[in-house]
Amino acid sequence: MKRAAYVAAAATLCAGLACRAQAPPSIETFAARERIEGATLSPDGRYLALIRSVRGRGAAVVFERQPQGLGGARVVMAEPDRFHFSWCHFATATRLLCSLRGMAQERGFTYPTTRLVGVDASGGRPQLLLRMDEEVQGEFQDRIINWEPGKPDTVLVEADESVASAPNWSSGRGSRGARMRSFADPGQHALPAVFELNVISGRLTLRQHARDPIRHWITDGTGEVRLGWGVSGATISYYARLAGDHEWRRLEKFDVFSREKHFKPVAISREDPNKAYAVADSDGHDAVWLMDLTDSEPPTLVFSHPAVDVSDPMMSADGKLLAVHYETEYPNLYVTDVRLRSLTDGLKKLLPGKFSVVTDSTSDGGAYIVRSVSDREAPTFSLVDAARGVVTRLGAPGADLDPERLAPLIPIRYPARDGTSIPGYLTLPPGAAAAQLPLVVLPHGGPISRDTWRYFFLREFLASRGYAVLQMNFRGSSGYGSDWFFAAHQDWGGLTYDDVVDGGRWAVEQGIADPARICIVGWSFGGYLALLGAQRNADLFRCAVSIAGISDLDLYIDEGHQWMSPEITEQQIGRDPVKLRRDSPRQHAAEFSVPVLIVHGDRDAQVPYEQSAAMQAALKHAAKSSRFITLPYADHQLSEEADRVILLREIESFLAAYIGPPARPP
Repeated sequence: MKRAAYVAAAATLCAGLACRAQAPPSIETFAARERIEGATLSPDGRYLALIRSVRGRGAAVVFERQPQGLGGARVVMAEPDRFHFSWCHFATATRLLCSLRGMAQERGFTYPTTRLVGVDASGGRPQLLLRMDEEVQGEFQDRIINWEPGKPDTVLVEADESVASAPNWSSGRGSRGARMRSFADPGQHALPAVFELNVISGRLTLRQHARDPIRHWITDGTGEVRLGWGVSGATISYYARLAGDHEWRRLEKFDVFSREKHFKPVAISREDPNKAYAVADSDGHDAVWLMDLTDSEPPTLVFSHPAVDVSDPMMSADGKLLAVHYETEYPNLYVTDVRLRSLTDGLKKLLPGKFSVVTDSTSDGGAYIVRSVSDREAPTFSLVDAARGVVTRLGAPGADLDPERLAPLIPIRYPARDGTSIPGYLTLPPGAAAAQLPLVVLPHGGPISRDTWRYFFLREFLASRGYAVLQMNFRGSSGYGSDWFFAAHQDWGGLTYDDVVDGGRWAVEQGIADPARICIVGWSFGGYLALLGAQRNADLFRCAVSIAGISDLDLYIDEGHQWMSPEITEQQIGRDPVKLRRDSPRQHAAEFSVPVLIVHGDRDAQVPYEQSAAMQAALKHAAKSSRFITLPYADHQLSEEADRVILLREIESFLAAYIGPPARPP
């Protein structure tokens, strides 16, 4: 089917899905957090815990499962100021652990931080499980690497070897010390060790010392620490310890962004403790292999896809391979476990139009938590009672954000100037024909990322206001194999940007977009591309919006020294000073000729706030049209509802002024 006919068919589909001419949902509705952000079951199935959002704040809520349904809700934990829940999970039949994430700032340096909190299902005995003082530090304290290591009330946690135990500590030989005592010198910061953590008392027992350059550890199904990997400079190394052995040996060593063949071990096999599942190349795409850690057998290919990369495999707690996830135009699952395959097939029938994955279950497999995603609805959770054959949706979206009123995501392809077919997605305003529409070109962040078939509040908001939205997985995106990624490696302002421009021109040629009403909007790396668009292509883009975008590559490399190896940053972006300057919009502010909206939070740990502040200063000095919105205490994702309300209001007004207002659908 030709592209124009395909788009027209999609528009007809939207019309058949009740995309009526009604007042669009409010800004506040699109900016709101998901009603349910997480769900977990106790191992015996007695309790269900949800992360539930009410008026912009999250709370951990526990229900007791009863034959007639769920018992009354009990709030057992609420988010502290400036923190958000990342996840909650039952560590025992009655003890719930929750991760909290936040942003910290020290001497002008912004960085993310996480905390681990335990609480009983009854709401009793709440406790911060890992603590810090001025000498004892640990940025991330929620990295549980094994939930069932063989000891009661115990999990294995990966944390700085200098972390303190609360209220007491143990070296594993029965010794006890004072509160807040550390395991090692403070100089061991950022080198994680593995600890047994008692989830009731907070007591820590050292199981595996930190080992440079290892930054992450992996255990087998019995809780033995067997794999580790880390980065030194621009070199990644993988280490393994054979079953019953005490010595660590290096399996792989290779440079970041190198094209040499290498294996990335991700899990120890349940069937053979000296074999590991690994992600490695198969005909130019990431695939899942089973590798022999003793090197006595060649690796065995488990699953590969001819067109796209696979993700890390889904494993059971004891090391059994369950499934492999991969994304084409739509998400897919290659299931190896017979029981899970039967459940997955049933979910496709019970929850049509969604991609559903089991995220938790009881120990006996009698009940499951299922997370479902779609293009027109934020992720939802369901409780599956396998014994009774009952599926219960947990929570529901607000009536004012009915998925039937939102716009479907349409997979498309368009030709780049060199003839390469670029995959992407097109979203049309509900009820609108694909003809002469105001268009927002929305390149993704990363750039080591990709757009997928999922709900995105900004995309749906734009469509609800009458704009078509074009997203593309330009060369340099992840997920499409090594050739696709390396085609634009160290060429941020070159081939990657050309692919984005070619997408906008394709939309004009197809008659989808009104050539006088196109704006480029981007977040993070997408914001960088938006600034390039304002600088280079006023013939195509009438305006640009940069959300937490990069503006100066030299400055970004310098800033990266605070939180990432400078060698890695330079390997990703390149070292050519002439190209770095050419591809830095801030260095060419005088060439901007379209209005620019810049939005940035001043607690951004991914793209420093100074990137936008410097861009605004350069535009102001060059007397160019720009508006700069600073969001105090906001992180890179603009996690707070209030910040997203401001973002959407600013974008709505800005777009209406320069490429709108769009006509309402008839």
